[in-house]
Amino acid sequence: MEIENVVIENKIAQYRKELGLSQHKLAKAVGLKRRSIMAYENNTISPTLETAYKICKVLGKDIKEVFIFKWGFYGIII
Repeated sequence: MEIENVVIENKIAQYRKELGLSQHKLAKAVGLKRRSIMAYENNTISPTLETAYKICKVLGKDIKEVFIFKWGFYGIII
């Protein structure tokens, strides 16, 4: 069975808010601009693997807790 698409969702906003961090503070801690964090949280774009790990380190979470991979087969997300 071939994989047609992969949807990557994240919980960046949830964990960021739990820590009381603004998008600006998280961005500064990771070395990014606030608009990048906003785009990640809105699932407009996905971070590089390196950036994802940096975000997770600041949030104190494992990458599997923050980023959720949903595999789609023939157009169906499972």
